[in-house]
Formats: sequence, C-alpha cells, structure tokens
Amino acid sequence: MSLTREEVIAYLESLTAEELGELADELVQRLGLPAFVEPQPMRFTMGAPLPDPAEVFTEFSVVLLDVGKDKFAVVKAVRALWEMPVKEAKDLVESAPVVVRRWITRDEARVIVDSLTAAGANAEVRNGS
Repeated sequence: MSLTREEVIAYLESLTAEELGELADELVQRLGLPAFVEPQPMRFTMGAPLPDPAEVFTEFSVVLLDVGKDKFAVVKAVRALWEMPVKEAKDLVESAPVVVRRWITRDEARVIVDSLTAAGANAEVRNGS
C-alpha cells in the first residue's frame, strides 16, 4: 500500500507536538539525517515587559539621519570608515537621511554610529535592515 503525500501530511497534522518530536527523532536515527537544531523558545508572561530588541535581532543597520553643523567633518569620518573617494562620501552624506550600512553586528553598528556622532552627525542603529 502506498500513501500519498497528502495522507502523510494529514497524519502528521493529527499528531501531538510530543508525538511529532518523537517521530522526528526516530527519523533522524533511522534515516541518518542530520540532527534538527532545536529553536530556543521565547517565553513571555502576561504583564512582563518585552525583551530588548537588541537582544532579539542579530542584524542591524546604521542610518545617517542628518549631517549636523560640520558637513566636512562628517564627510571625513565617512571616508575614514570606508575608504571612499571624497565625491562619493560627500554624495552619501548629502543624501541624509540614508542607510549607510546594512546587515552588520550590533558592535559594528555602535562603532559606526559613535564615529559619525563624534563628527557631529546624527546617526542611529536600527534593528534589521
């Protein structure tokens, strides 16, 4: 007897979470599949504050919001960060607000924001891209 894909899916949907977990473990062993990575559950209780987004997200973006009073210093900071030609750095700075870096770690984003802020710009770290 051969089962259709729909019948297999219907059967899997009828299982409890515990039964499905046991079946997955058995399939890993019998078929020699790589072990599943178990996701870490996020637990919330009613009335409890949500976790800090910086702890949840792993990729960040840096947004240059505005140049501030000293555009030359900000252009110089951008050139120092990314070794780009003056014209390209000036165009980037003048296009604020603009995302200057995407998909970086929180620490990398903080370094960039600190450099831009030290030059007089207004910049921030945002979660995600």
